Parts: sequence; C-alpha cells; structure tokens
Amino acid sequence: MYILYMSTEMSVTEARPELPELINRACYAGETTYLTKHGRRTAAVVSAEKAQLLEDLEELVDSEEVRKALASLADGTETRVPFRRRTTRSRNG
Repeated sequence: MYILYMSTEMSVTEARPELPELINRACYAGETTYLTKHGRRTAAVVSAEKAQLLEDLEELVDSEEVRKALASLADGTETRVPFRRRTTRSRNG
C-alpha cells in the first residue's frame, strides 16, 4: 500500500495569513508546505510526528558516530572527529 503525501511551496508572506490552514493540513493530511524567502526554501510546515521522526533519525546517526568513536578509543585507533554544530545560533543572542 502506498500513501501519497502532498507538498506545496509558498512564500512566507503568502503563508502568514494561511498559517492555521497550513498547520491543519500538516497535522491531518500529512501535507508538507515549504516556505520560501526570495525564491529559496527556508523552512517547512510539517506535522509534529514528522519532525519527531527527523529528530529520532538524527539521534540514531549521532549515536552511531559516538559508538564508532568509542570503539576507536578502545582499540587504540583513535582519530580526530570534527565537531559539527547541528543547530544555528540566534542572531540576537
């Protein structure tokens, strides 16, 4: 069985008055709405379920990287692992 999820794209300006409807479509219809600024995708309105799935997947990837680093420490083949920030800092903070 295939479940088809729709996605749309609109500017932030267009989305602002439509936000309640976009949220409902994300929650109840599984629709993703990509928000654009100056023609480039900058954000997306998705259900909390999809956002949680993404966070869970990121955590799995992170835990796998930690496992590899610990294994290399244990067997003496330690290598440097670069730090990669996954969140952005607030411009106001």
